[in-house]
Amino acid sequence: MSETFTPYELLSHLRSLPDEWLTYLLRQVFEQRRPHDDSRYFLAVSSRDRDPASGRWGGPAGCTAVAYPDPAHYDDLLDVDWGLVQHGNCGRCQVELAGSRKHVLCPICDEPAYLT
Repeated sequence: MSETFTPYELLSHLRSLPDEWLTYLLRQVFEQRRPHDDSRYFLAVSSRDRDPASGRWGGPAGCTAVAYPDPAHYDDLLDVDWGLVQHGNCGRCQVELAGSRKHVLCPICDEPAYLT
């Protein structure tokens, strides 16, 4: 028996998920859906500087792609709940990466990478 959610119920449910489950589910969706044949969706974290006096955001936004655990190294592809504590770059497309595991796949080009 399958449950059917309204979009609002689904949104509420997704918001309540731990980060490692949310990233896992989004990864499953992004792997199957593409806006165009030659492009893809991916999860990223953005950061900017905030002025402590005014509280206003300033400067250019930085963007770090969230890397996926490499199935060649891990049996359980669900991210661990340590947060995005591992960092590095993809050797192929040079995008900045963050992840919860050391052995990952780049979400842009699928290249294996090692984060520290």
